Amino acid sequence: MSRSFIINLLAFASVISQAAASTIPATIPVPPITDHHAQKKANIAEKPKIYLIASSSQYDESIIAQIRKTFDQEGYAIDTTYLDQNPTPLGYVNTDKIRAETLIKALTDNNVKYLWFVKGGSGALNLYPYLYANRKKVSASSPKILIGFSDVTVIHHYINNDINWPSIHGVLASYNKEMYELNKVEEISKYSSINEIFQTISGGVTYSGIEPMNLRAFEGGRGILNGGNLTLVQSLFSTRYEKKYSNKIMLLEDINVTYKQLDRTLHQLEYSKNFRPKAVIFGQFYEINAAQEEKELYRYVIQAFAKRVDYPVYYYPDFGHGTTNQPFILAQRVSISCNHNSRYCSLTQPPLTL
Repeated sequence: MSRSFIINLLAFASVISQAAASTIPATIPVPPITDHHAQKKANIAEKPKIYLIASSSQYDESIIAQIRKTFDQEGYAIDTTYLDQNPTPLGYVNTDKIRAETLIKALTDNNVKYLWFVKGGSGALNLYPYLYANRKKVSASSPKILIGFSDVTVIHHYINNDINWPSIHGVLASYNKEMYELNKVEEISKYSSINEIFQTISGGVTYSGIEPMNLRAFEGGRGILNGGNLTLVQSLFSTRYEKKYSNKIMLLEDINVTYKQLDRTLHQLEYSKNFRPKAVIFGQFYEINAAQEEKELYRYVIQAFAKRVDYPVYYYPDFGHGTTNQPFILAQRVSISCNHNSRYCSLTQPPLTL
């Protein structure tokens, strides 16, 4: 093989090598590895932060870790800035003054959007003078969405009627489906998920199975939803904090009330000069483990009341202190429509916008 041939061959090989280098990348690109953990973190970040608060009866502090775990599993961050418990002799989480100050701080904190109550119980009514005195300060802050029921009814009343913010009548942070699945302790709201609260906020509600209890009820109606626990609504009667009912459709539920006590209270509603709502929707009053016969006695009391008053009365025992606690948007429009060919009516509310 001649020397000139070898030189030409080497030159040709060099050209081929340079051409290949110009078309083939120096390193083969590696497809990105999907970080599912990072994706989960991103999804969590998209969900809102929940600020916990307790303004009524004291709670077991060990439950806060359970709440945090439960909400974290559903993708919600928990903030405990406004939990301040130092139980009083009456079993409230703190003194009236401190409880009110803590709640007002939370209501005026512009970082807070969702304020979820840990527990109900008793004692919230005592805070009303403090809250009312600070109503201008609270009104000037960014709107908050308060979530809870039972003793929280008083706080809802203040927020809905004095501040004009809507709120959610629904499960407590300690009583819900997710908490029951974790500890199997408290059966209240065990079939109602914390996720239903946000579904209600973003999508509104549509409930069938609203039973009309008198002829007026078949007419249906529209109004602004208010109310909650009957004992707390009743406690505001004839006070300077009671509001007008003429444009309201009132939710009413209660616990630890016998059917005879309920009968007496409903006669008081009937005799009241001021309680003239557009309609009333009664929820659950009987105990979770009540026999069917006892449930029928509560229904009998409600139906007897419905026959005595001249406004629509409905029965929907899927909210309150039972195993199911459907959420509602208070201080929000509500429509009830009925069909004489059907035993039940339907209730709708539009999504919540702030």
